[in-house]
Amino acid sequence: MIATVLKRLGLTSDDPVAGLESRSGAGIHPVRTAAGTPAFLKVTPAALGPEARAAAERELRFYREIAPAVPLRTPRLLDVAEYVDARAAASAAGSNDEGADERAGGLALLLEAAGTTRDVRSWTPDLWTTLGRDLAALHDIPLPATWPRPDALTDALTEPDLPTTERFWAATLPRTADLIAARDSLAEAMAAVPPAFVHGDCHTGNLVVAGDTLIFLDWQVCGPGRPTTDLAFPAVRATPAGVAAPTGLIDAYLRHRRLDRASLNLALLAEELSTYVFQWPPFAAYNTRKGIDRVRHRAAHLATRWFAETC
Repeated sequence: MIATVLKRLGLTSDDPVAGLESRSGAGIHPVRTAAGTPAFLKVTPAALGPEARAAAERELRFYREIAPAVPLRTPRLLDVAEYVDARAAASAAGSNDEGADERAGGLALLLEAAGTTRDVRSWTPDLWTTLGRDLAALHDIPLPATWPRPDALTDALTEPDLPTTERFWAATLPRTADLIAARDSLAEAMAAVPPAFVHGDCHTGNLVVAGDTLIFLDWQVCGPGRPTTDLAFPAVRATPAGVAAPTGLIDAYLRHRRLDRASLNLALLAEELSTYVFQWPPFAAYNTRKGIDRVRHRAAHLATRWFAETC
């Protein structure tokens, strides 16, 4: 499969880089173009299913329609290839679904290698400030008329996995039952900030640095959504590493967007707390004991703040 795409686009495979994978499960392969230029090939096999294919198509649409005018740096889209995914085609051959054969095509995006990843523990205050400024610019672009995107946190609040939530949090999180009962209030606080065009998976692992510039990667879940989706998630992902997003992130954001600080702060509190409580438990297995303890401590602190500010 990869060999087919490499040949079609005239690429050669570079040394494999461990752990390069997008949120959707798409594989990311370091390659070189015919001219020897380093690039990345992002491959979404049809066998990953319709949601992954939709995510790949959403990212392609972003690079074609939004990226040329977006006021921040993104990798350049160098080429695109569709190919037959053998696994999906074999499945379609034995299916009675008339449309299955059409969905057997995988999608590959060839993207510029635009910068280097910086471990979150080495992020400087200036980088956090730049992130706040860049997110403000992104959130100010016009919303497209039609752009469906998934919202995993809304889904988790609407239909929470209560057994998993209670099992993970009951022993360490103050008033777990009250937080579960407060889902509507959490959602209302998050919705108080007007919607914007969001990246949707904003964290330091999806940002590379070139000089003093941030380049935003992985646009598969972008689209209209809550600004706090982008502002809270960097902190969520940084917490297991023992890093707290500095206040400079939000200060810079508010310098460039005219929003009510109190409403934004409450929305951020609700977003980060909800993410820990209703989404994070399944990911505990991928973290160290120290990382898990840090998340538990952070969530307990936020829960205490939530009840102090809303009761």
